[in-house]
Amino acid sequence: MPALVIFRKFTTRPLAGDDMHIACLILGFYRAVQFICLCPLWIKFYLRRVKGEDIYVNELPPWCDQYEHYSFYIEDGQLPILKEEIGNADYKSGSFLDEFLFNSVAYFFYDVAWIIMVWNSASIGTPTEPMRRDVYIRNLIKFKMFVSNLYPLVLLGMGVYYVYAIRDNNYGCGADGEPVTRPDEGVWYGLYCALLITYALELLIWPAIITNKFIRILRTNIFWDRNRVEGRGGKVERFERKLGLILKMLSCIARGKAGGKDLKNKGELKEFASHIMCLLNNQTRLDLVLSDIYLGMRMLSNVQAERKVEAIKKMAKKNKLLQRQLNRDGNQHEFMGSQSPYDPSESEQTEIDLAPRPGRRPTMLVLQMQHNASYEVCEREVLEESNAADQIVMSDGAHFVKYASYIYVELPNCVIDEFMGGEEECSDFKRELDTLFFRDMFRLTSIGLEHAILCYANFVNGIVSTPYAIMIDEEMKCVVIAVRGTRSLEDLVVDVQFVPESLEKIGRVCGFRGEDRYCHKGFLARSKWMYNDIKKSKVLKTLHSDQSPFKDYPLVLCGHSLGAGCASILSLMLRPSFPSLQCFAYEPPGCIFDDELSEECSEFITSFVRHDDLVPRLSYHNFETLRDEFFNAFARIKVPKIELFFHLKVPYSERFVALRNAQVLRPQEDIPTGTIFNEQLELFRAERAEKNSRGVNRVQLFIPGKIVHLVDISGDGNYVPYWARRGEFNQLEISKRMYADHDIHSLVGILRDTRLGGANTISLAFHNAPLIYVDDEDDSENDVRLFAFCSNPYGKLPIILWVLGLIATSLSTNASIGCDFVRVSFDAANVNGTLSLAYGIFTYELLDCDTSTGPCDKIQDYMDNTECVPYPPKLEHGGYGQTGLIFHGLAGIFGWFALSMLLISMCFIFKQRTWGIITVLLLGVTLFEGLVLIIGREFSVWCSEPDAVCSIGADAIKVIVACCIWFLMAIGSGYLAMVGKRSETRIENIGEGNELEESPQTDQKNQSS
Repeated sequence: MPALVIFRKFTTRPLAGDDMHIACLILGFYRAVQFICLCPLWIKFYLRRVKGEDIYVNELPPWCDQYEHYSFYIEDGQLPILKEEIGNADYKSGSFLDEFLFNSVAYFFYDVAWIIMVWNSASIGTPTEPMRRDVYIRNLIKFKMFVSNLYPLVLLGMGVYYVYAIRDNNYGCGADGEPVTRPDEGVWYGLYCALLITYALELLIWPAIITNKFIRILRTNIFWDRNRVEGRGGKVERFERKLGLILKMLSCIARGKAGGKDLKNKGELKEFASHIMCLLNNQTRLDLVLSDIYLGMRMLSNVQAERKVEAIKKMAKKNKLLQRQLNRDGNQHEFMGSQSPYDPSESEQTEIDLAPRPGRRPTMLVLQMQHNASYEVCEREVLEESNAADQIVMSDGAHFVKYASYIYVELPNCVIDEFMGGEEECSDFKRELDTLFFRDMFRLTSIGLEHAILCYANFVNGIVSTPYAIMIDEEMKCVVIAVRGTRSLEDLVVDVQFVPESLEKIGRVCGFRGEDRYCHKGFLARSKWMYNDIKKSKVLKTLHSDQSPFKDYPLVLCGHSLGAGCASILSLMLRPSFPSLQCFAYEPPGCIFDDELSEECSEFITSFVRHDDLVPRLSYHNFETLRDEFFNAFARIKVPKIELFFHLKVPYSERFVALRNAQVLRPQEDIPTGTIFNEQLELFRAERAEKNSRGVNRVQLFIPGKIVHLVDISGDGNYVPYWARRGEFNQLEISKRMYADHDIHSLVGILRDTRLGGANTISLAFHNAPLIYVDDEDDSENDVRLFAFCSNPYGKLPIILWVLGLIATSLSTNASIGCDFVRVSFDAANVNGTLSLAYGIFTYELLDCDTSTGPCDKIQDYMDNTECVPYPPKLEHGGYGQTGLIFHGLAGIFGWFALSMLLISMCFIFKQRTWGIITVLLLGVTLFEGLVLIIGREFSVWCSEPDAVCSIGADAIKVIVACCIWFLMAIGSGYLAMVGKRSETRIENIGEGNELEESPQTDQKNQSS
């Protein structure tokens, strides 16, 4: 954080400066694709050069049919040595493709080095202390955009021109010939085109920048948005419009199956957008990106776990029984309870009597958060098997959860298939009132509810309407109203309308006291719609009429998630008419009623919460608490983001969570206060405190009624139910199973199979943790390494080595294209005298007649021809010659890699073994170049003659000099490898002048000792 600003309005969002590793991975994959295309092409090119298959004769390419008429001046296995022997033919090897491939390889190695530079520069500093990280990355990106991007443009132009050149003039064969094979066909041409496409895609950044600039110009024009409203109202309106477009897009992707028909984007999302903006506090923007949120949440989860471990250990010191339990289950950690800032009776840690006594109810120890964000161990009563009231609660809960589950899919499908004749669209199911007393009609046997009779169902789903059904349960002898939970985009919009709404008017209409009572605004709107629809259908009135056989059946409401919230409010509205009403809320949202009203509803509402379920902990105030805790954990991070990411990937037991957190988090009192992030955070918190002190958001909403919390103690699916308090769910727990625990279908089996606790037992609620231990030994190889652009951490030596490498590469390249590598002196049979010829790696030199002195009758009349001609394809170099060509190619590959790594060493501290690899590469180049020099005499076919005398030429001297330079470079690299440990501490003033920190492993070892 924050997003990197390249220009005034051109940023890297959604990536921050320390997120450029993602861009590097993408570019690295891109370069890998180019390498896959380039490597076979380069190998093919090199083999054709070695075999002499790239020779143009009088500019005639080798794929033409006339090409076979040329003898390539070889007779009886001997090369001609005089130019007059080959006539006026012009022999040239290579083409425009040579330059293209050479530049492509150079660009590949350069860009790989650039990617490594960006990768390491993104590892500087921490998320809140960039330490000039953004300056380095910004310069690298600008250089890439304005300088480096010219390279692929040139390569693309060269590639396109080459295709044009080979196709011109009938593929170079002229009007008298035809190409035997077309060079623009086959797999090689496919790889070539793929390489050109990758270069073209790289250049799309410029159209993207221009298009973005053009759109911004249009948006500032009055004709773009004439109704644009400035200020907060305008921001809400624009945000509402964007949310509407996103939801409509999701609806289209889901092909209407996720709803979205009521989302017309004409004001129905105004409150939704306003609530989101209020929660995010758009007035003061904290510039965070997605990776910041992810890592901050992960670290918050670790901080919560550390606090819980501390609370367990603190309690264990006071209770020997708990201490024995901890010693026995040392590989496990505590059940994650919640905060209870509203329970003053438990504000201080007290000693809990764990000794079992006759007649005592079974209890469970849970963790509860306090005002200072710490945890304490609290005792809760477990539902007892011998208690009749507890048995009724669990049996009724297991029975009615089926209705809350089947209202999602099974019941609508049954109505459509069995009762509506397979209609594709079914908005409601309504029976004639005079048929409601018939017991044998419309039974739900096909979905497993053979004891249930369907009376009425409404499947309309909109902003204010929600699907629900009215059924008769003959087994329990009651009338059941089941309300569906969240399943559409409209439901999602209603969920977020979590601001408290007064119940005063509703109380006057329905007959209950609504003064100073509040509930969830979105749920209230849907509950009012259901209340009116029930009144309109007259189903309940008919079922409880004097003539009805079901007049004595009590009313039971049930629902899951959003349905649980609506059922709770609807039960409050219907209870004056049905005093014996009961409501079962399965995994309800944590923001339904205010505290006092939630307590009053304990007589008729029972809520079931499963383990770490996220939804019962969702409320406005819980979001506020989570956000503050998140910012606090995020500000404590003291290592680079990439190191933190790899740190979190290592599994560990939560017994060591404090030690693990100390490696990456600074203490609370050491949070830096002079950073930009801290200034923004302080302003943000001040504005949030002011907003929360006024308005309806000051009222906190809770889970209604009595709460049964189902806890998976051992992690194997054996749940233990206990009576929980509302304060336990006023904290969002970051857990891996917080989403999976909200599944209603699995809750059906859990409630059916859950067994109540026995008498005189105490359960210590500990989750199981994997038996994975942290290696506390110091690993000096895992220290933090910083990148600083052109910082020269090793002084001038790498620069000198790199310059020497460029010189050696130039000498080797110049020697490979020359034809004076080996000089051969021998007595020629066709001329009188001694003859001296020059041979290179791929070409050799002819003797030309000096016509200024007349006809050439003797050897002295011939002189060296400055033009080199390639070896013909039919010439065999022999085994040593072929080996020399292979060594020459390997020397080039090793040399390019070594130069790339030397370039990176000017900005980055290498590990000692990395310098060892560079040294091996340089020694390899020296060895291969030396082997080429040793067996270079085999490049001449005349060196095997008895009277031939072979000596080195000018090109061989260049190779000797290059070998010496490569060897000197290897000595310098070896020196840096030996002193690598000392050299790693030479960067002392990186960024703001901070010194390198000790490795986390060193800190860990010190703490352990």
